[in-house]
Amino acid sequence: MVTVNGSTAEIVSDIRYGQLVDAHDPTDGGHRLVESVRLVRAAGSAGTILTNEGRRSAAGLVLLAALLWVARRRALVLTEFLPGRRGRLVTWAYRFLLPRVVLRAQVMTGWERDDYAQRYRIERSRLVVIPFYRFDDRLVDEPVPWERAGREGWISTGRNSCDWDTVIAAAARRDWPLTIICPSAERARIETPAAVAGVAVRSDVPRPEHDALLADAELLIVALKDRSVSAGHVRLMSAATFGVPVVATAVRGIQGYEELAVRLVPVNDPALLREAVEGVASDPEALRREMARVREHALERPYSVYAAEIAAFVRGG
Repeated sequence: MVTVNGSTAEIVSDIRYGQLVDAHDPTDGGHRLVESVRLVRAAGSAGTILTNEGRRSAAGLVLLAALLWVARRRALVLTEFLPGRRGRLVTWAYRFLLPRVVLRAQVMTGWERDDYAQRYRIERSRLVVIPFYRFDDRLVDEPVPWERAGREGWISTGRNSCDWDTVIAAAARRDWPLTIICPSAERARIETPAAVAGVAVRSDVPRPEHDALLADAELLIVALKDRSVSAGHVRLMSAATFGVPVVATAVRGIQGYEELAVRLVPVNDPALLREAVEGVASDPEALRREMARVREHALERPYSVYAAEIAAFVRGG
Protein backbone atom coordinates (compact mmCIF):
# COMPACT_ATOMS: atom_id res chain seq x y z
CA MET A 1 0.00 0.00 0.00
CA VAL A 2 1.09 3.58 -0.62
CA THR A 3 -0.14 6.87 0.79
CA VAL A 4 -1.88 9.14 -1.73
CA ASN A 5 -3.46 12.34 -0.44
CA GLY A 6 -3.83 10.86 3.02
CA SER A 7 -5.37 7.56 1.89
CA THR A 8 -3.88 4.26 0.80
CA ALA A 9 -3.83 2.59 -2.60
CA GLU A 10 -2.55 -0.64 -4.11
CA ILE A 11 0.90 -0.60 -5.71
CA VAL A 12 1.79 -2.14 -9.05
CA SER A 13 5.42 -2.31 -10.05
CA ASP A 14 7.74 -3.78 -12.66
CA ILE A 15 11.02 -3.18 -10.78
CA ARG A 16 12.81 -5.12 -8.06
CA TYR A 17 12.01 -2.52 -5.41
CA GLY A 18 8.38 -3.50 -5.73
CA GLN A 19 9.23 -6.59 -3.68
CA LEU A 20 10.06 -4.32 -0.74
CA VAL A 21 6.44 -3.16 -0.56
CA ASP A 22 4.67 -6.33 -1.73
CA ALA A 23 3.67 -4.71 -5.02
CA HIS A 24 1.89 -6.63 -7.77
CA ASP A 25 3.80 -7.03 -11.04
CA PRO A 26 1.43 -7.27 -14.03
CA THR A 27 4.19 -7.40 -16.66
CA ASP A 28 5.45 -10.51 -18.39
CA GLY A 29 8.73 -9.47 -19.99
CA GLY A 30 7.11 -8.37 -23.25
CA HIS A 31 7.54 -5.17 -25.23
CA ARG A 32 8.14 -2.17 -23.00
CA LEU A 33 5.41 -0.05 -24.57
CA VAL A 34 2.85 -2.84 -24.14
CA GLU A 35 3.97 -3.29 -20.55
CA SER A 36 3.42 0.43 -19.89
CA VAL A 37 -0.21 -0.04 -20.88
CA ARG A 38 -0.47 -3.11 -18.64
CA LEU A 39 0.86 -1.14 -15.66
CA VAL A 40 -1.76 1.58 -16.08
CA ARG A 41 -4.55 -0.95 -16.51
CA ALA A 42 -3.43 -2.93 -13.46
CA ALA A 43 -3.28 0.23 -11.34
CA GLY A 44 -6.90 0.97 -12.17
CA SER A 45 -8.46 4.16 -10.86
CA ALA A 46 -6.80 4.18 -7.45
CA GLY A 47 -3.53 2.24 -7.61
CA THR A 48 -0.02 3.64 -7.69
CA ILE A 49 2.64 2.73 -10.26
CA LEU A 50 6.21 2.20 -9.05
CA THR A 51 8.81 2.04 -11.83
CA ASN A 52 11.90 3.76 -13.21
CA GLU A 53 13.20 4.99 -16.53
CA GLY A 54 15.85 2.28 -16.68
CA ARG A 55 13.15 -0.40 -16.71
CA ARG A 56 10.58 1.46 -18.80
CA SER A 57 12.93 3.26 -21.26
CA ALA A 58 12.27 6.91 -22.09
CA ALA A 59 9.60 6.01 -24.66
CA GLY A 60 7.87 3.63 -22.27
CA LEU A 61 7.89 6.20 -19.48
CA VAL A 62 6.46 8.86 -21.80
CA LEU A 63 3.64 6.53 -22.85
CA LEU A 64 2.91 5.55 -19.25
CA ALA A 65 2.84 9.19 -18.17
CA ALA A 66 0.63 10.12 -21.12
CA LEU A 67 -1.91 7.46 -20.18
CA LEU A 68 -1.98 8.74 -16.60
CA TRP A 69 -2.36 12.32 -17.84
CA VAL A 70 -5.32 11.38 -20.02
CA ALA A 71 -6.87 9.71 -16.97
CA ARG A 72 -6.07 12.84 -14.89
CA ARG A 73 -4.20 10.76 -12.34
CA ARG A 74 -1.14 11.67 -10.28
CA ALA A 75 -0.04 8.12 -9.51
CA LEU A 76 3.58 7.68 -10.63
CA VAL A 77 6.38 6.92 -8.15
CA LEU A 78 9.86 6.81 -9.70
CA THR A 79 12.99 5.36 -8.13
CA GLU A 80 16.52 6.21 -9.26
CA PHE A 81 15.32 9.01 -11.54
CA LEU A 82 18.50 9.58 -13.53
CA PRO A 83 17.47 10.83 -16.96
CA GLY A 84 20.38 13.16 -17.58
CA ARG A 85 20.06 15.25 -20.72
CA ARG A 86 17.54 13.96 -23.23
CA GLY A 87 16.76 14.96 -26.80
CA ARG A 88 14.33 17.78 -27.46
CA LEU A 89 11.30 15.56 -27.98
CA VAL A 90 11.78 13.52 -24.79
CA THR A 91 12.64 16.64 -22.79
CA TRP A 92 9.46 18.34 -24.01
CA ALA A 93 7.37 15.25 -23.19
CA TYR A 94 8.90 14.99 -19.72
CA ARG A 95 8.31 18.69 -19.07
CA PHE A 96 4.69 18.46 -20.10
CA LEU A 97 3.75 15.10 -18.59
CA LEU A 98 5.84 14.38 -15.49
CA PRO A 99 4.83 17.47 -13.47
CA ARG A 100 1.22 16.38 -13.92
CA VAL A 101 1.52 12.68 -13.04
CA VAL A 102 4.53 12.22 -10.72
CA LEU A 103 3.57 11.66 -7.11
CA ARG A 104 7.23 11.60 -6.07
CA ALA A 105 10.57 10.65 -7.58
CA GLN A 106 13.82 9.56 -5.97
CA VAL A 107 17.04 11.27 -6.97
CA MET A 108 20.48 10.37 -5.61
CA THR A 109 22.08 13.79 -5.10
CA GLY A 110 21.04 17.33 -4.30
CA TRP A 111 22.38 18.65 -7.59
CA GLU A 112 20.12 16.26 -9.47
CA ARG A 113 17.08 17.49 -7.55
CA ASP A 114 17.86 21.09 -8.46
CA ASP A 115 18.74 20.21 -12.06
CA TYR A 116 15.69 18.06 -12.76
CA ALA A 117 13.29 20.42 -11.00
CA GLN A 118 14.40 23.18 -13.34
CA ARG A 119 14.85 21.14 -16.51
CA TYR A 120 11.68 19.04 -16.31
CA ARG A 121 9.60 21.48 -14.23
CA ILE A 122 8.77 18.94 -11.55
CA GLU A 123 7.97 20.46 -8.17
CA ARG A 124 11.15 20.34 -6.10
CA SER A 125 9.19 18.96 -3.14
CA ARG A 126 8.29 15.88 -5.21
CA LEU A 127 11.96 15.07 -5.84
CA VAL A 128 13.31 13.21 -2.81
CA VAL A 129 17.05 12.75 -2.27
CA ILE A 130 17.85 9.18 -1.21
CA PRO A 131 21.57 8.48 -1.82
CA PHE A 132 22.57 5.15 -3.33
CA TYR A 133 24.04 2.50 -1.04
CA ARG A 134 27.81 2.30 -0.66
CA PHE A 135 28.16 -1.32 0.47
CA ASP A 136 26.11 -4.30 -0.69
CA ASP A 137 25.51 -6.40 2.41
CA ARG A 138 23.49 -8.87 0.32
CA LEU A 139 26.73 -10.05 -1.31
CA VAL A 140 29.16 -10.04 1.60
CA ASP A 141 28.65 -9.64 5.34
CA GLU A 142 31.93 -7.86 5.98
CA PRO A 143 34.20 -5.74 3.77
CA VAL A 144 36.78 -7.76 1.88
CA PRO A 145 40.36 -6.58 2.55
CA TRP A 146 42.03 -5.19 -0.54
CA GLU A 147 45.22 -7.12 0.14
CA ARG A 148 43.54 -10.55 0.18
CA ALA A 149 45.30 -13.35 -1.69
CA GLY A 150 44.53 -14.04 -5.33
CA ARG A 151 44.11 -10.49 -6.61
CA GLU A 152 45.71 -9.78 -9.95
CA GLY A 153 45.34 -7.33 -12.79
CA TRP A 154 43.55 -4.01 -13.19
CA ILE A 155 40.22 -3.38 -14.86
CA SER A 156 38.24 -0.45 -16.22
CA THR A 157 34.58 -1.18 -16.75
CA GLY A 158 31.27 0.48 -17.43
CA ARG A 159 28.38 1.14 -19.79
CA ASN A 160 27.69 4.85 -19.34
CA SER A 161 29.83 7.97 -19.83
CA CYS A 162 33.09 5.99 -20.00
CA ASP A 163 36.15 7.90 -21.18
CA TRP A 164 38.01 5.00 -22.79
CA ASP A 165 40.25 7.33 -24.82
CA THR A 166 41.77 8.79 -21.65
CA VAL A 167 42.25 5.34 -20.11
CA ILE A 168 43.99 4.03 -23.23
CA ALA A 169 46.18 7.13 -23.53
CA ALA A 170 47.20 6.83 -19.88
CA ALA A 171 48.12 3.17 -20.34
CA ALA A 172 50.06 3.61 -23.57
CA ARG A 173 53.59 2.18 -23.42
CA ARG A 174 53.32 1.55 -19.67
CA ASP A 175 52.83 -2.23 -19.67
CA TRP A 176 49.78 -2.00 -17.43
CA PRO A 177 48.03 -5.31 -16.57
CA LEU A 178 44.77 -3.66 -17.65
CA THR A 179 41.56 -5.07 -19.14
CA ILE A 180 38.75 -2.85 -20.38
CA ILE A 181 35.25 -4.33 -20.10
CA CYS A 182 32.82 -2.44 -22.34
CA PRO A 183 29.57 -2.87 -24.30
CA SER A 184 29.99 -4.60 -27.65
CA ALA A 185 28.87 -1.42 -29.44
CA GLU A 186 32.00 0.35 -28.23
CA ARG A 187 34.48 -2.44 -28.73
CA ALA A 188 35.17 -1.87 -32.43
CA ARG A 189 36.06 1.77 -31.82
CA ILE A 190 38.49 1.18 -28.97
CA GLU A 191 39.96 -2.24 -29.77
CA THR A 192 42.70 -1.07 -32.16
CA PRO A 193 44.07 1.80 -30.04
CA ALA A 194 43.78 -0.41 -26.96
CA ALA A 195 45.83 -3.14 -28.65
CA VAL A 196 48.51 -0.58 -29.58
CA ALA A 197 48.60 0.55 -25.95
CA GLY A 198 48.86 -3.06 -24.75
CA VAL A 199 45.39 -3.06 -23.13
CA ALA A 200 43.09 -6.08 -23.38
CA VAL A 201 39.43 -5.52 -24.27
CA ARG A 202 36.38 -7.64 -23.46
CA SER A 203 32.72 -6.90 -24.14
CA ASP A 204 29.31 -7.88 -22.80
CA VAL A 205 30.65 -9.96 -19.92
CA PRO A 206 27.77 -11.62 -17.97
CA ARG A 207 27.10 -10.01 -14.60
CA PRO A 208 28.25 -12.97 -12.43
CA GLU A 209 31.54 -13.21 -14.34
CA HIS A 210 31.93 -9.43 -14.26
CA ASP A 211 31.52 -9.34 -10.47
CA ALA A 212 34.01 -12.20 -10.09
CA LEU A 213 36.56 -10.32 -12.23
CA LEU A 214 36.03 -7.18 -10.18
CA ALA A 215 36.33 -9.02 -6.88
CA ASP A 216 39.68 -10.48 -7.97
CA ALA A 217 41.12 -7.23 -9.37
CA GLU A 218 43.92 -5.26 -7.74
CA LEU A 219 42.58 -1.93 -9.01
CA LEU A 220 39.54 -0.42 -10.72
CA ILE A 221 39.89 2.62 -12.97
CA VAL A 222 36.69 4.66 -13.37
CA ALA A 223 37.38 7.32 -16.01
CA LEU A 224 34.24 9.24 -16.95
CA LYS A 225 33.25 11.97 -19.37
CA ASP A 226 32.10 15.18 -17.72
CA ARG A 227 28.36 15.17 -18.35
CA SER A 228 25.34 16.36 -16.40
CA VAL A 229 24.29 12.83 -15.63
CA SER A 230 24.80 10.53 -12.67
CA ALA A 231 27.28 7.80 -13.56
CA GLY A 232 29.91 5.73 -11.81
CA HIS A 233 28.31 5.38 -8.37
CA VAL A 234 27.37 1.73 -8.96
CA ARG A 235 30.97 0.89 -9.91
CA LEU A 236 32.29 2.73 -6.86
CA MET A 237 29.87 0.88 -4.58
CA SER A 238 30.71 -2.51 -6.07
CA ALA A 239 34.44 -1.89 -5.68
CA ALA A 240 33.96 -0.86 -2.05
CA THR A 241 31.92 -4.02 -1.41
CA PHE A 242 34.65 -6.27 -2.82
CA GLY A 243 37.51 -4.26 -1.30
CA VAL A 244 38.94 -3.07 -4.63
CA PRO A 245 40.77 0.29 -4.70
CA VAL A 246 39.39 2.83 -7.20
CA VAL A 247 41.05 5.65 -9.09
CA ALA A 248 38.28 7.84 -10.55
CA THR A 249 37.84 11.07 -12.44
CA ALA A 250 36.19 13.84 -10.44
CA VAL A 251 33.12 14.45 -12.58
CA ARG A 252 29.82 15.91 -11.46
CA GLY A 253 28.13 12.55 -11.87
CA ILE A 254 29.85 11.02 -8.82
CA GLN A 255 29.24 13.92 -6.45
CA GLY A 256 28.37 12.46 -3.08
CA TYR A 257 30.28 9.24 -3.75
CA GLU A 258 33.84 10.57 -4.04
CA GLU A 259 34.84 9.07 -0.69
CA LEU A 260 34.68 5.60 -2.23
CA ALA A 261 37.73 6.35 -4.40
CA VAL A 262 41.31 6.24 -3.12
CA ARG A 263 42.34 8.86 -5.70
CA LEU A 264 40.46 11.45 -7.74
CA VAL A 265 41.91 13.07 -10.85
CA PRO A 266 40.67 15.76 -13.25
CA VAL A 267 38.64 14.71 -16.26
CA ASN A 268 40.29 14.04 -19.64
CA ASP A 269 43.88 14.16 -18.37
CA PRO A 270 45.81 10.97 -19.26
CA ALA A 271 49.02 12.16 -17.62
CA LEU A 272 47.41 12.78 -14.23
CA LEU A 273 45.43 9.55 -14.48
CA ARG A 274 48.65 7.65 -15.20
CA GLU A 275 50.39 9.33 -12.28
CA ALA A 276 47.55 8.52 -9.87
CA VAL A 277 47.26 4.88 -10.95
CA GLU A 278 50.97 4.20 -10.74
CA GLY A 279 51.23 6.10 -7.46
CA VAL A 280 48.52 3.96 -5.89
CA ALA A 281 50.08 0.75 -7.20
CA SER A 282 53.54 1.62 -5.87
CA ASP A 283 52.64 2.50 -2.27
CA PRO A 284 50.96 -0.44 -0.47
CA GLU A 285 51.11 1.21 2.95
CA ALA A 286 49.34 4.37 1.81
CA LEU A 287 46.83 2.24 -0.07
CA ARG A 288 46.13 0.22 3.07
CA ARG A 289 45.29 3.42 4.96
CA GLU A 290 43.10 4.72 2.17
CA MET A 291 41.18 1.46 1.86
CA ALA A 292 40.55 1.42 5.61
CA ARG A 293 38.98 4.86 5.20
CA VAL A 294 36.91 3.70 2.22
CA ARG A 295 35.65 0.64 4.09
CA GLU A 296 34.62 2.70 7.12
CA HIS A 297 32.76 5.15 4.90
CA ALA A 298 31.07 2.42 2.83
CA LEU A 299 29.83 0.52 5.87
CA GLU A 300 27.90 3.56 7.04
CA ARG A 301 25.41 3.03 4.22
CA PRO A 302 24.74 -0.63 3.33
CA TYR A 303 22.03 -1.85 0.98
CA SER A 304 19.81 -2.87 3.91
CA VAL A 305 19.56 0.77 5.02
CA TYR A 306 18.94 1.94 1.46
CA ALA A 307 16.19 -0.66 0.97
CA ALA A 308 14.41 0.45 4.14
CA GLU A 309 14.54 4.07 2.98
CA ILE A 310 13.22 3.15 -0.47
CA ALA A 311 10.33 1.20 1.06
CA ALA A 312 9.42 4.15 3.28
CA PHE A 313 9.68 6.51 0.31
CA VAL A 314 7.38 4.37 -1.83
CA ARG A 315 4.80 4.17 0.93
CA GLY A 316 4.89 7.92 1.36
CA GLY A 317 7.01 8.12 4.52
